[in-house]
Amino acid sequence: MSTPSFMRTLTSFFVLLSVIFSALTAVPVEELNKTQVKNVIFMIGDGMGENHLEKTKQATGKELVMETLPLRGQSETASASSAVTDSAAGGTALACGVRTINGCIGVYNTDFTGAFSHPQNLCEAAMGIGKKVGVVTTDSTSGATPASFSAHTSSRSNEKDISEQQLCAGYDLIWGAPSDSVTAEGAQANGLTFVSSLSEMNALSAGSKSFGQFSGDLYKAENPTDDQPVLSEMTAKAIELLDNEDEGFFLMVEGAHIDKRSHSNDAEGMQEALLEFDKAIATALEFAEQDGETLIIITADHETGGIKKNSDGIYDFTQGSHSGANVPLIIYGSSDFIKDAQAIQNKQVAIYAARSMGLTPEQFPKKIAA
Repeated sequence: MSTPSFMRTLTSFFVLLSVIFSALTAVPVEELNKTQVKNVIFMIGDGMGENHLEKTKQATGKELVMETLPLRGQSETASASSAVTDSAAGGTALACGVRTINGCIGVYNTDFTGAFSHPQNLCEAAMGIGKKVGVVTTDSTSGATPASFSAHTSSRSNEKDISEQQLCAGYDLIWGAPSDSVTAEGAQANGLTFVSSLSEMNALSAGSKSFGQFSGDLYKAENPTDDQPVLSEMTAKAIELLDNEDEGFFLMVEGAHIDKRSHSNDAEGMQEALLEFDKAIATALEFAEQDGETLIIITADHETGGIKKNSDGIYDFTQGSHSGANVPLIIYGSSDFIKDAQAIQNKQVAIYAARSMGLTPEQFPKKIAA
């Protein structure tokens, strides 16, 4: 057997062992998720592994708000096609409660074109029980993670298809960096207020539905482009608009540039992005502490950069691509979402989030006919 073939066989063997071990040690859903909440804020640090936190703390000397939260485990990030997921399959698992093929958005691995059916995502499920829904990202609005929570298509590259689905999805807000196919006219034709600046975003009032296309560095503590928001500001305004006295809301917030800066091994940029993501978490936490009915889920779709501690005790990048490492899963607002230090599959995070909103197994995961 050649060395490459042997390594592929060995990798497949260890992946199989991991799946079997996870199945044997998994805690049944019915033993968890008994805490019911009104609101869910699902926060995804794209590419954020455990050692991204360590590297950021080591380099900056700053403590992280996310690490003060009471319940912490890990998410196992494999996709249906690989032990190392991409953001499309990783986002789909977190959004839809199913694992799919790398590159696919919101579809089954057995029907990746969606010709016969596709899985419902958490935003759609939340809308189905009367909740307001929002998606916020520092990536383009058609990026893999926001697309996983708002579209169904065979490829993350189908920008036009993704954007068209988002514009007519009926969500209360979708905000991020520009996507080529999104225009003010297209947004208005679908009953959405088109916003492209911080002042326009802040002028939105309760009851409005909007599509945001912002420019500049949305992931930095201060956006250098005039009158443009950053992630923590978008998070604060989104919560203000979605908060209501009736059925509550579901909000997905993505810090995309932890991943983007890790691909280029830009340590300073990664840390800047992670600290702004942590500031957005602090914003969500302030609301949740006052509200008392809000679940915050913090995790990642995968790890990027293979960060490890070197012989000098310094955390550093070892590669420029994704790894198969487990990622943090941090919870506020539920004492039984997981058991402390438990590792669960990425798709289970979505299923547990659904149960926390009161959705039944018949309601989520759910197959939608084409």
